[in-house]
Amino acid sequence: MVPGPVAFGRSVVVAGGPVPRWWVAAPEVVVDEGSLEDPAELVARLHACWSRRSPVVVRLAVDPARFREPPRVDAEVCTLRPDLELWEERLQFLVWNNAYDARASVEDPVWWWGRKALRLGARPLGEGAGDICLPDGRPAWVDGGPRRSWPAREPDEGVPAGGAGDPAGGPRPGGRCGAEAGVEVWVERALVVHCESVERGRLAVVPTERSPQVALAADQLAAVTHGSGPARVIAPAGSGKTRVLTERLRHLLLDRSWEPGSVLAVAYNKKAQEELDARTAGTGARTRTLNSLGLWVLTRALGHPPRLLGEREVRALVDRLAPAARHRSNTDPIGPYLEALSAIRLGLRDPESVEAGRDDVPGLAEMWPAFRAALAEAGAVDFDEQVYGAIGALLADGDLRAACRLECRHLLVDELQDLTPAHVMLIRLLSGPAFDCFGVGDDDQVIYGHAGADPGFLIDFERLFPGAGDHPLQVNYRCRPAVVRAAATLLGYNRRRVAKTVRPGRPDPPAGSPPALEVLLHPPAGGVAALTELVSGRLGAGAQPAEVAVLARVNSMLMAPVVALGEAGIPVDSTMGPEVLERTGLRAALAYVRIAGAPTDRIAARDLVEVLRRPSRGLPPWFADRLRRRAAWSLGSLSRVASTLPARDASKIGRFVADLEVVRAAAGRGSSSLLRTVREDIGLGGAMDLLDGGRGGEGSSHLDDLEALESVAELQPDPEAFEPWLRHGLGRPAVAGGVTASSVHRVKGMEWDHVVVSAVNAGLFPHRLADDVEEERRVLHVALTRGRETAVLLADRSRPSPMLAELEGRAPAPGGRSTAGRTAAGRRGAAAA
Repeated sequence: MVPGPVAFGRSVVVAGGPVPRWWVAAPEVVVDEGSLEDPAELVARLHACWSRRSPVVVRLAVDPARFREPPRVDAEVCTLRPDLELWEERLQFLVWNNAYDARASVEDPVWWWGRKALRLGARPLGEGAGDICLPDGRPAWVDGGPRRSWPAREPDEGVPAGGAGDPAGGPRPGGRCGAEAGVEVWVERALVVHCESVERGRLAVVPTERSPQVALAADQLAAVTHGSGPARVIAPAGSGKTRVLTERLRHLLLDRSWEPGSVLAVAYNKKAQEELDARTAGTGARTRTLNSLGLWVLTRALGHPPRLLGEREVRALVDRLAPAARHRSNTDPIGPYLEALSAIRLGLRDPESVEAGRDDVPGLAEMWPAFRAALAEAGAVDFDEQVYGAIGALLADGDLRAACRLECRHLLVDELQDLTPAHVMLIRLLSGPAFDCFGVGDDDQVIYGHAGADPGFLIDFERLFPGAGDHPLQVNYRCRPAVVRAAATLLGYNRRRVAKTVRPGRPDPPAGSPPALEVLLHPPAGGVAALTELVSGRLGAGAQPAEVAVLARVNSMLMAPVVALGEAGIPVDSTMGPEVLERTGLRAALAYVRIAGAPTDRIAARDLVEVLRRPSRGLPPWFADRLRRRAAWSLGSLSRVASTLPARDASKIGRFVADLEVVRAAAGRGSSSLLRTVREDIGLGGAMDLLDGGRGGEGSSHLDDLEALESVAELQPDPEAFEPWLRHGLGRPAVAGGVTASSVHRVKGMEWDHVVVSAVNAGLFPHRLADDVEEERRVLHVALTRGRETAVLLADRSRPSPMLAELEGRAPAPGGRSTAGRTAAGRRGAAAA
């Protein structure tokens, strides 16, 4: 009884003989030596036929053993790309998974899934339509195509697969099974057992699909009920991304009864996983974070869980293996190595290129193999190695890949736009060779480029996950229309993105309410006062502190808002604390402030040592040791030391003393003026700019730190009182339920009634260190779309961000085209929190 209902789209494999009559009209593909040498085109064609259930004749002109064994890849993972193809593995799957074997018999080809079902307790079919007879007597088909549900009756049941064969030779509904001839079949629907159930040792019948039991918008429903195979769900801000993902998970498990052990939802982090668990409680849903997924693979590979290293242990290991780090002058010499190791393992970047692109990780490429060898010797992994090591294990062991894939047949991946190249490779390895990935994300919210996140993973989703459907969500239910329009206009300046339409799902605010979107320009020294007044106004109008958020492009620019709001008696929930003052530039700036206010003969030696090389003055190395011999100095005693030295050294110390005299003279003009003198006249700003030049990652830059310190100094003009006052203000404990103060990078996925974006200034939006201006627009877009009722952008009127004009469509587009009226259709990131 072949070839089964035409809707199954079964193919046939032949050798040198004729084609079975049921497939005489089907197209033919040949697997020969030439196609094995360059299999891309052949695999692409077969995958398209398999995913669409289009029957083909596969003519084997080579021994199939040539591509039967799973390939092994021993290359260093960081030298590979996330779109790595295991061609032989894909070819093996696509040739056989939904095809009869007619090599031995044209009239009686073998359906191997039927044979496997017999081993599980099914019985041969006596007569009628089906591949097997289930143990309870019902006939059933074993489906080898992409998993899907089947309607009550296929309109073309009984039509031969080729569509032009002998109708009398095809299956007909209404048959009986051998000894159970009294059991009616195909009365309401075809009985189908999917090959995934057979793989798992079960003969579970695919039930009739039910509709989701919750109310969904049309675009959300289309995504949730996607038929089969991979799917890309572009989910703009406020469009119900998490709802779609969780309802898709519930739909597969409850409405379609797919194998629970084959469906897995993957969350970006633990918090997101906990939300998925809460929303799908009682469904039997399986969820993991990306890292726990990697750890699970490693545990399967090793036979036991590896030991997990904490950050302190990793730092100690790096300190032992990278002795050059001990001689760096930065506050945290180990931190840059940890960032660089992440760039290698999650960004899949060559160690030598990572080292060459920075100036703060000498010896990284040499340390790299020793670092991984030390982890292996200890049987341990750190956070990034959970993913990187899992990829290596999967590439090296085809049997491990096959075993893990049984539990990852259908992956639902949240926040796909945040995935790094290593994450994408892990997902592709586990979802292959069918690549059934339901990926939810928004290319317009890719703001972690420094870590390797790339909008290309969503733009080119169909290339990474062949045969993918597309289900864009189109309504922003969170924000008011003015914000939706402005965000769309801003993003319209980007060229590397998925074309999309986003409509507001909420009306304009009621008459008399604050505008949904405002841009407020303030005097150069009035940013802190403007922000405090604005937040106080929102609270005075009835908003609760927890309903308000103050966002900044970089973490250090939260210093003034946190202190100012606290001074105003407003509770603040923020991670900003006095430890920020230990950063290199801030430490030096505060040392200058202390020097400015110290008694003439009591300038602390530790402060002099702190500022000695910030900026660099070419002083001899021994001079710092000379300073430490005394607890305090005067400018006169420093000059007397200079008088005892050779002229070259004496002149350098003389210039150092002259700088200190300038600093002490500036103290009388107030804290802000003093700090500006230190930054501009003394040259601390230039020194920090040089230090920033070798930075990567998303931490605040040192020059940002100095600007933030000057901003907060507006609130305390007395240099002598400034530092104690500042430490007290930053030392206030965070208040749960207070006004949130955060960088934009830390709040993606969160929302408040009222959002204030602080310091929307040139140099910050886009950030002066940013390589990718398109990502900078995405950062501002993320900030704007956190607000449900209002979003206010505060900017220094002397240097407003050029993106403010882009929000209104007034700025020329790249290439000179105007974007007025348009709607939305680099690896190193700049500084952020």
